[in-house]
Amino acid sequence: MESATQDLRPLDMAAGIRSLPAPGSRAALYMGLWLLVWAAYNTGPWIVLDPSFPKSTAQLINGIRAFSPMLAGWLALMLILHRGGVSKLGLMGPLGLFSFYTIIGLVPSVFLSTNVFQAVYFALAFGCPLLILMLALSDDQPEQSMSRLLTLSWLVAVVMMVGIVLALPLIGGPSLLPTDGNVFHIKGGWSVDTVAFADMPGPRGNGLARYAAVAGLAALGGISQGRLAARLFWVAMVPASIYVLLAAQGRTEILAFIIAAGVLLLVRHSSRYILLTWGLAGALLMARAGLFARFWEYGTRTGQFDPTLSGRTVTWQQGWEVIGSSPLVGLGFFADRIFMQMGHIHNGLLHALIQTGVLGSIAFVGAFVVAWAMVLRLYLVRGSTAFFLHPEVPAMLLFFTLMNVTESSAQFSSNWLFLAPVLAWIQLTFWKSYRTEAAAKYDAPSLGASIPAP
Repeated sequence: MESATQDLRPLDMAAGIRSLPAPGSRAALYMGLWLLVWAAYNTGPWIVLDPSFPKSTAQLINGIRAFSPMLAGWLALMLILHRGGVSKLGLMGPLGLFSFYTIIGLVPSVFLSTNVFQAVYFALAFGCPLLILMLALSDDQPEQSMSRLLTLSWLVAVVMMVGIVLALPLIGGPSLLPTDGNVFHIKGGWSVDTVAFADMPGPRGNGLARYAAVAGLAALGGISQGRLAARLFWVAMVPASIYVLLAAQGRTEILAFIIAAGVLLLVRHSSRYILLTWGLAGALLMARAGLFARFWEYGTRTGQFDPTLSGRTVTWQQGWEVIGSSPLVGLGFFADRIFMQMGHIHNGLLHALIQTGVLGSIAFVGAFVVAWAMVLRLYLVRGSTAFFLHPEVPAMLLFFTLMNVTESSAQFSSNWLFLAPVLAWIQLTFWKSYRTEAAAKYDAPSLGASIPAP
């Protein structure tokens, strides 16, 4: 039985860097589709609605990029149909609940939204990553495909973090937000200017902090895995990501990162002392830089407490008023921007309510509840056939669960693109563990290489 269990263990996260499949393989196809979804970064359907479109080559490219998730989703759907449909593995869990959430949101997007084009666009964009993940889970070796998709997601975070930092001089304008209390003795934290660059809106500081936090958690999970080159890569990413995270001054991201990193320490017993050493070293550096002495100024940015949480409580109140106009099914995707004069509601649950109403919100909340139930069972039910997650996976789930307090994973965004493969990996791991335990209980001779339907 030990050999069968060994064959079912997922690929090491860092090992995904050193063992990417050859071009033309199914895993490479899934990764290519996932990159197509990411190709829509920092763009949207409003570009093609500009009466002067295309007024420049950059705007033309951005307009084409906006629809790359639909291309990826269509290709994934064709492959799913070619295989005879989605396997039960792809539906029984948080991905199935998020699929229901998407379908519910599509109905008001068509019939209730005052901007049907943009609402339907974001409904389809949200659902396309689900199709790709379900396609990967339907593969005869889903653990290999999903392991590589996870690694790709972490590398995307690293590339985005480094790319935005390197782009600061090119963007121009005030690259430092004029606030007080920064840990590095500069006037304010890094913030990419909102002036358009290459006909794209400038990303904000909390976006940069999000990429840094994801890169940091991935690095903490990978520093003791894989070959020496992979470990050195992640070791270098730990201080780099923490530096950028603190400099970007994303307060929710910093708090969620600290809590998620603590969870990572708990689940990775073998490297706990190593990671604690990193934590102590980081604390000493922050103390020498003056963070603890000026913590209040750093946390509030102005030295005074803002009871509106940077205006979020105001948008929450506005959101409640809009939700009341269609509480059962919501007003469709992108409803906060359409019905709140381009306001962002900045809360995952309220975002789900305004888009999909009570019906969709039950699925939204249920997806997180089911994911956490799966994680807890995997770690609490221990045995010879227990099948455990990569340590960064529950840490990522916790990070984005906390992020939904002041940000949102309820709409197509980088939050969703990082969260979705985490949910898929949890779903895969849970049912793999379930089948492994069932086989051991009934003394099955072999489980084979593929994942049987749960």
